[in-house]
Amino acid sequence: MYKLSINKDLFENILLKKINILEKENNNYWKKELLEPKIIDDKLTYTIKQIKKLLIANGLGSDKPQIIVECLKVDYSIEKNVFEFYIGKILEQKNIDINENQKDKMIEQLLKEKEELENILIEIKNSNIFNN
Repeated sequence: MYKLSINKDLFENILLKKINILEKENNNYWKKELLEPKIIDDKLTYTIKQIKKLLIANGLGSDKPQIIVECLKVDYSIEKNVFEFYIGKILEQKNIDINENQKDKMIEQLLKEKEELENILIEIKNSNIFNN
């Protein structure tokens, strides 16, 4: 499990599921940590090490907010020149305080998504796709 320390805004966006890809710049540290050299047909190639879990923290000290998230995939973006960590479910959280305003925003967003899904289901039901 890798431990990443990130700023407060990014931490909250991951916690609120607004961001599902965490990007880290292509530098020597991440190359050393994530690239695995392999020799295939007498040629040196590299694969990206896959990680199952990430511990994401904000701040220092024993009372810092932190979450453990599922890491679905680690990839490399040639266009952005960054390593990308695809974030799945939040598995654990510690020292997290979500204020009421954030909870209200999350509930409002979930209700909008529910309404959109219901509208899509009604459209599918009313279409002739399954009536043939």
